[in-house]
Amino acid sequence: MTQEEDWVSSRYSPEDAEDSMRLVREAYGDIDAAAPAHCEWRFQRSPAGAAIGTLAREPETGRLIGQAMIMPVKVRLSGMMFMASLSLDPVTDPAYQGRGMVAGLLRDVCRLSAEEGVAFTYGLPNQESYRTFVNTAEFRHIGSVPLLVRPLNPEQLAMKTAGSRVPTKMASVARRVWRTPSPVRRQEAVPGLEIEEIGSFGGSFTILWERVQHRFPVMVIRDPAYLNWRFVDVPAREYATFAARSEGDIRGFIVLRAASLGRFSAGLIVDLMVEPSAEGRAAGRLLIDRACSYFEDRDLDIVASLALRHTDESRLLRSRGFWQSPRFLEPRPFRLVVRCHDEERSPSRLAYDLRNWFVTMGDCDVG
Repeated sequence: MTQEEDWVSSRYSPEDAEDSMRLVREAYGDIDAAAPAHCEWRFQRSPAGAAIGTLAREPETGRLIGQAMIMPVKVRLSGMMFMASLSLDPVTDPAYQGRGMVAGLLRDVCRLSAEEGVAFTYGLPNQESYRTFVNTAEFRHIGSVPLLVRPLNPEQLAMKTAGSRVPTKMASVARRVWRTPSPVRRQEAVPGLEIEEIGSFGGSFTILWERVQHRFPVMVIRDPAYLNWRFVDVPAREYATFAARSEGDIRGFIVLRAASLGRFSAGLIVDLMVEPSAEGRAAGRLLIDRACSYFEDRDLDIVASLALRHTDESRLLRSRGFWQSPRFLEPRPFRLVVRCHDEERSPSRLAYDLRNWFVTMGDCDVG
C-alpha cells in the first residue's frame, strides 16, 4: 500500500495471523488477543464480516513491526442499518515507536474502510495511542464514557488503596471512602417478572431488539447473531448472562465477567440493556441486583460498568448504589473517538455527537 524508509505497509490477510499474534505477545504478553482461537474469532468469524487491517513490515527482513486492525460491526444509524467498525488498539514493535508508523497505519485502514462502505470507525484507544488518533489520524474525541463502580468489599478495597502498612487512621479513612450506602430495596410491582441465567440468545432477543432499537440514533445492532458471537462463541473468556422475562417477553438482559480492574478484582457488567418501559426499568433493577449478588459470591472487590449519563441503564446503575469512579482509580481513560468516512451530509455524522450514542463495555475492546 505505502512504503516508508523504515517499513512497507500491506493489507492484513489470514496468512498474517501468526506474525500478528507474535507481535501482540511481544508487546503485551500472553493475552487473549495472542491466542490462535481468539484471533480467528475476532478477525474472521464476526457476523458483520472479516476484520480489516494494515500491517507494517521491515523492508529487508519482512518482520512484522506494526499493525492497525478494525472489526466491522452493524449499527443502527438514524433508523437504518449501516456498517461501522471498531478500532482496536494499534500494536507496534517497541523499537519503532514514535516514528509516525501508527498514524500512517490508521490512515491506511480508514481508507480501506471507506472503500468497503464502512460509514464510520470508532474506538476507545489506550493512553499510548489516543493522541495519535486525534492529532494525526483525523479522529474526533467526542467525549468520555463514565466508569461507574459499586464497592463490594470495603475492607479489601481500603487495604489495596492505602497499602497494608499504613497507620490505623489512614486505613479508617480509606474504609469510609469505599463504604457506600446500600441501595434501597424495593418490591418490583411487575407480576411474573423473573430472572433466569441463559446459555445462548434465541429468537426472543430479536423481538427485544425490535423494541429497543429506536432508543438512540447510534446503536450497535444487538440481534441474536451478534450477541451469540460476542458473548457465547468467544473463546478463552467466560461470560454469565441473565435475562429478565415477564408474560413470555424478554424485558432486558445483563452480561457479566470477572476480570481485573487495575489493582482490584472486579466484576464487570459488560452489557446491560432494558426495554424503555416500566417493566424494563424494573427488570434492570433486578438484573443489577442479581449481578452484584453473583459477584459477591465470588468474593470480588468491586463491580464496574460503562454507561453514558443520558441512558436509562446509567440511571438504573446509580439507583443501585453505583457512582462515577474518580480518575485516579480508572485503569485507563474511556475516551470515545470517531472518524466518519462518507460524505458530509451522511447520517453517519450523527456519530460525532456523544448524546446520540448507546455504549457499553460490550461495544468496545475493553470487556
